[in-house]
Amino acid sequence: MINNKALLSKKEFIKSTSLIAMPDISLDPEEADKFIDYIVEQSFWNKNARIVKMSKNEKNIRYMGYDTTKRFLKPASTFASSDYVKTFSEGKMTLSSKKLRGAVVIYDDDLEDNIEGQAFADHLMKIIATRVANELDEIYYVSNTTSGYTTTDARSLFNGFRYHLLHGDPSDSGTLPNAATELDASSTGDFTNAGKIAEYSTGTTLWEFKFAKMLSKLPSKYKVKGLGNLRFYCNDIVASDFTEALSQRGTVLGDNAILGKAPLNFGTVPLATIPLLPTTFGTGSAGTETYNDGTATDDYKYTDVILTNKDNFIIGLHRSLKLESERKPADEASYVYYTIRMDMKVENPEAAVILHDLTHG
Repeated sequence: MINNKALLSKKEFIKSTSLIAMPDISLDPEEADKFIDYIVEQSFWNKNARIVKMSKNEKNIRYMGYDTTKRFLKPASTFASSDYVKTFSEGKMTLSSKKLRGAVVIYDDDLEDNIEGQAFADHLMKIIATRVANELDEIYYVSNTTSGYTTTDARSLFNGFRYHLLHGDPSDSGTLPNAATELDASSTGDFTNAGKIAEYSTGTTLWEFKFAKMLSKLPSKYKVKGLGNLRFYCNDIVASDFTEALSQRGTVLGDNAILGKAPLNFGTVPLATIPLLPTTFGTGSAGTETYNDGTATDDYKYTDVILTNKDNFIIGLHRSLKLESERKPADEASYVYYTIRMDMKVENPEAAVILHDLTHG
């Protein structure tokens, strides 16, 4: 069996792919960690979530805190041992990795660029990591086991971030995983000016920034670590709409936002832009609206913004990775097949606000 280092050498790779088929190659932990790092570098969600490297198929994540309905401090003159706060708000969530497979094509001409040794190994794994990361960014957010995705669609295997935010996670034990606070950007019940992230009130000099309402709706107990630990997760189009609104106010802040002279924040909360965060959601009751991953129409033109702590999103990537290759002489190419195992959770959906049905562009 060809070992890992031989497989990731260009000379051995060319030699091995002349075979009809290769046995599975399992990357050792060091190589697997490096490959996962490549995926993290390429993925926008992975850069804005907590990455957990899983050595087994399942990994438990526990959380706990005192029950906030109980008072901890008592006057010394009235304190008794019976006043001990024994009730914890605690729970456990389980990351359960599921297998996904894919392939990339390495053409003979691409192998003639004199990349050799470790440089070739890096080159090969980056090609695969880029392809994987782009698809994972969508899977992380919109996956839904009950949404009607076909069984051949990877998004049917998981419940993604959006599902956990809108529904909580009743499958896990504990008392914390309630659903996020919801705001409807298209509703005049939630906002004076429905529509985009920032709207101007006709006949007045007032702007309504929906970021402000989101901050006001986030429970105060989730702000104690400071607003700088929070993030507004949104598509880059929403960030552009925000920048455009700032520019129309004719302020120094607006000028700096357009010129990119300062990080894009609302107050002290940074905007984390996710280009592959969908912009083609349909309308409907929260959690039941459809998602169009093809051509957007008038009915599929909405997106989300999420406000939460930057470590609230959890992505589990299994370190058990396989590579296998197959030579296709007719294509003058070699096909590299890869297997990856992963899962995703929101640690505490209650510590988030989700704004949906947001118009953009």
